[in-house]
Amino acid sequence: MSALRLIDEIVDSSINWTKPIKKIGLDGKGIGRRRQVFNITNLSDKQVIGVLPGLSQVRLRKRLLEVKPRLRKAVKEVCIDMDSFFPTVIKECFPNAKIVIDHFHIIKWGGYLLKEEKKIFQEINKEKYKIDQYLMIPSHKLTEAEFQKLEKVFNKVPELKSDWKIIHQLRKVYWQENRENAETQLKRVIQLCQESKSRYMKDLSKTLTRWFEEILNYYISKTTNAYTEGIHNHFERIERNHFGIRNSDRFCKRLLFCFMPMSVFLNLLAQRC
Repeated sequence: MSALRLIDEIVDSSINWTKPIKKIGLDGKGIGRRRQVFNITNLSDKQVIGVLPGLSQVRLRKRLLEVKPRLRKAVKEVCIDMDSFFPTVIKECFPNAKIVIDHFHIIKWGGYLLKEEKKIFQEINKEKYKIDQYLMIPSHKLTEAEFQKLEKVFNKVPELKSDWKIIHQLRKVYWQENRENAETQLKRVIQLCQESKSRYMKDLSKTLTRWFEEILNYYISKTTNAYTEGIHNHFERIERNHFGIRNSDRFCKRLLFCFMPMSVFLNLLAQRC
């Protein structure tokens, strides 16, 4: 029997949750057209709780409700991206938890909108602006040469410079000493977005307003979903090794195996024998 088949038979893709956890992460990863795999992680101890094949909201809620009520009620924070798929499920399954939007996704979304705005100016001016990588670097980390490349474009498109400054102000939301200061800064960013002539910045203001409390919940304990996001590296490696994913259940088991302590796997192997 091959090692991969042995993993398929022994590893259980159910949720492995036996003790109270204060902070968990939820994230989905696309594995093809209309299919996703959901990662559930223990952010307090940096452990994988479960990897579930693509589920609807109803089915994901059902799987999470299988976790003992005392464990679900012990969760104080659930960190997610800005996917509207999760909040309804979280509120029902984790009644005592606050939703925290991962700060990486907030900054990434702002940067994405800025790049989209840059494309419009490229079309208008019929000129290529090769500055995408510099737009995403915090201003204080830019080298003189990098800043000069940006400045060359900003001289041609002043509106883009103004909106680039807004994204820098958005970063400052996460540099504050406390939630109160962060709230003041976030309100300032929203106002700047609304005053901008760019429809992309106005879209950003709507996003920041919609997720206002969840963004500021970062200051409860400065929780991020970096560990959960890191699982995607393993996802991509396995996907390459298997030349794509045909069976999502099998994929979930193999991804779980990557994070399973060897002692646990040997114990499962012994039980099978």
